[in-house]
Amino acid sequence: MMQPSNLFFPDSTFVRRMMQCHFDPQAGTPYWLQRDQALEGRALERVQTFEDFKRLVGFRNMEEQQRFERDTRFLPLETFISRRALEKESFIWASQTGGTTGAPKHGTWGSSYWEAVLQFSDEMLDAHGVPRGVNWLFIGPTGPHTTGRLVISMAERRGGRCFSIDLDPRIVKIFGTEGNWPAYERYVRHIWEQVAPIIKHQNIGVLFATSKLLEMIPEKVGLEPFKKLQAIVHAGTTMTRDTHQMLREECFPGIPIVGIYGTSTTSVSYQKPPDPEDDGRVVYIPSSPYVVMECVDEKGQLVEYGREGRVATYRFTEDSLIPGFWERDMAVRVKPFGRHAAKYGWDWIEDPYSPEFTVEGKVEGVY
Repeated sequence: MMQPSNLFFPDSTFVRRMMQCHFDPQAGTPYWLQRDQALEGRALERVQTFEDFKRLVGFRNMEEQQRFERDTRFLPLETFISRRALEKESFIWASQTGGTTGAPKHGTWGSSYWEAVLQFSDEMLDAHGVPRGVNWLFIGPTGPHTTGRLVISMAERRGGRCFSIDLDPRIVKIFGTEGNWPAYERYVRHIWEQVAPIIKHQNIGVLFATSKLLEMIPEKVGLEPFKKLQAIVHAGTTMTRDTHQMLREECFPGIPIVGIYGTSTTSVSYQKPPDPEDDGRVVYIPSSPYVVMECVDEKGQLVEYGREGRVATYRFTEDSLIPGFWERDMAVRVKPFGRHAAKYGWDWIEDPYSPEFTVEGKVEGVY
């Protein structure tokens, strides 16, 4: 029997609690209080529902969003954290985005939200059949990037140890963008040179890597050293349906392959556990009420189910508020279906991708 989830679509009680957190004159968030005053929005008294929030607090145009994006790069981080969270949280993790669209944006993960993300991760990994009590191998960025800290926490929380191969996605992207292919290839080779002895001599049950790195395994290392894997988790670069099918059917048949979608600032969504109705689609479930993802048209209106739109992200946590940030990614809006529809009854997204990489041909790197 499926266990109940602590997740739900943000109802009025939850939205009101977030408004009291971020718009209280004494304990709120400096950035949003200043903007609310300038817009005369009176969010604390007027916002009762998620639709109210979108109308009164959400970004009204691209100029506002670009200003916010610039501010997250260059203003002190505490500008975006509620005073209540600064006093209450046992820690607030300062993270950065990958820096692929300019100077990195800064974000936060407060201790209470971190626990909620780990609970959601356990819930989804268990649903996919990812085993507990086994060691993980993480191939990805640590340092200012959330992914490494999150995966290490997940592995340890689930009863294993996490071996790590650190990588710098920014320098790899620079090598590729500048056409320095010898340096790019040498860095990639350096990654696999570190992986080889660990996967050969250690007891690794779960591998975490990016789609791009997973695609390289047959050529760079070969599949034989990975035959004992019991599950794979991936995030970072875009994974197409064809790649997912190849990994699932040809490279790693019979073990769970689980995708994570998100950023260091907007949190994570998990690939839904497989159903016969999936038909090869790669579908992700956002961790509502903390994160809501919409697919919108060029006017910011929700597209119909089954239609593609730009991903707009809303985040509601005590350490961070994001009112409908338009990501660079496109995705299909999905109405929940299958055996998990009742448990996670809000909008899902399908086959997210970044047009600048898949259409415009920019270099994506390895993360």
